[in-house]
Amino acid sequence: MALIVCHSPKGGTGTSFLSAHLALGLADAGADVTVVTVAGRDTLALHFGLPPATTLNALGGPSEDAVVVSGIDLRHMPKAPVDPDFMPMLGDLGYLEPGTGRVMVLDVPSNEFAFARRMTNQACAHLCPLDAAPDTLALLPQMFAEAGKGGLAHTSFVINRLDDTRRLARHNAAFIRELCGQRLIGRIRLDESVPEAIAMLQPLARYAPSSAALADVRRIVDIVRPALDNPVPAWIAPTSSSRAA
Repeated sequence: MALIVCHSPKGGTGTSFLSAHLALGLADAGADVTVVTVAGRDTLALHFGLPPATTLNALGGPSEDAVVVSGIDLRHMPKAPVDPDFMPMLGDLGYLEPGTGRVMVLDVPSNEFAFARRMTNQACAHLCPLDAAPDTLALLPQMFAEAGKGGLAHTSFVINRLDDTRRLARHNAAFIRELCGQRLIGRIRLDESVPEAIAMLQPLARYAPSSAALADVRRIVDIVRPALDNPVPAWIAPTSSSRAA
């Protein structure tokens, strides 16, 4: 079981969007995917075209109550960050066994930093979405300092909702590239079709198949996929052709 943690030090940077579309992309490639959100106020289901009132089952719950979209098992575990049995449960259910051909994408809200760190230690990858806003950039040096040497061994970054027609956004994106180096594996362009799809209760791929954001996130999935085959959790540094433009 490959575990991928999606977590950002700042809220509103698109962690649930990235989690959902990473899961969709991996499922399209043939993976057996479970996506779990631990957010108390969950919006993950909206990215799958489900209505806001949709209730997602917990891990280990009755299979007949499972919500499955495009072959992806959607789960909600808001108590996981404070539940000492969460990690043992993942082991008991086989979610931490290597070589099973299964993938879990874990959507962690920004305020659960300690939980994200614990889970990242068990993961083959940690994807950290950022936006190119000044308040997000202000958090990055602190994030690098708190992680310490080797603390970001499994972490790669994605710039989300990038409007490169704006000078400040371009300059801030350049700063992120300089700070993150090869850990920056892509960028997702600002695309109005993303909130429009949510408003229409449709998956983005159905509502706007030519969406720029959808094309960008699919390229990120192509970079992530090789890391899932590693028997030892590790992150494969992207080639120069795969880095964010």
